[in-house]
Amino acid sequence: SRFIRDHVRYSDEIMCVAGRIVNAVRDRARARNPQSNPDGLFDTLHVRRGDFSSQYKDQVVDIEEILKSIEDEIKPNSTIYIATDEKNMTYFQPLAEVYDIHFLKDFAHLIHGVNTNYFGPIEQMVAARGRVFFGVFLSTFTGYINRLRGYYSVKEKQPGHMQGIISSYHYVGDKYNMRRYEPFRVPSFLREYPVAWRDIDKGIDGLQI
Repeated sequence: SRFIRDHVRYSDEIMCVAGRIVNAVRDRARARNPQSNPDGLFDTLHVRRGDFSSQYKDQVVDIEEILKSIEDEIKPNSTIYIATDEKNMTYFQPLAEVYDIHFLKDFAHLIHGVNTNYFGPIEQMVAARGRVFFGVFLSTFTGYINRLRGYYSVKEKQPGHMQGIISSYHYVGDKYNMRRYEPFRVPSFLREYPVAWRDIDKGIDGLQI
């Protein structure tokens, strides 16, 4: 797990572009609420609809259902970055009436000339930096975002990191799946597991059994 974290990673170009977008979103969030949000905290969503419309139809829901799912964890007027494959942006209008939402296209000036094949990984890196993240159960795209969030939770000693718990949710299905510890099990693609990030910097003698 430690080797994967430290050596199997996206290229510097992807990381740098994502970093610039994260800074831009933070600037936006900070400017909107400089007193209450001096650190520019923002939240993130991954909304997958395209291929899931045929593969996992129960995971493709109306935007009103997503809105209802996130309202307890994300306060109205918060800034949200949304990673999505949805082409019809009017789908998100009900969300825009409650939150300050942004997409990759809103930062076109920061991705000019970047290989479009990098857009997906860039969005994963941005989504991983949200204060709270809502993703799609069964999606490996969401899964890797959660693994990244696990890495960050340990590095930054976020609440719950000792238990392998991260501030991530699913907006349909088992909403609190990532809010509890789960041992590794198969099929393994359903979610990421804390074994990928928890205690991986310790030797066997240093582990808490």
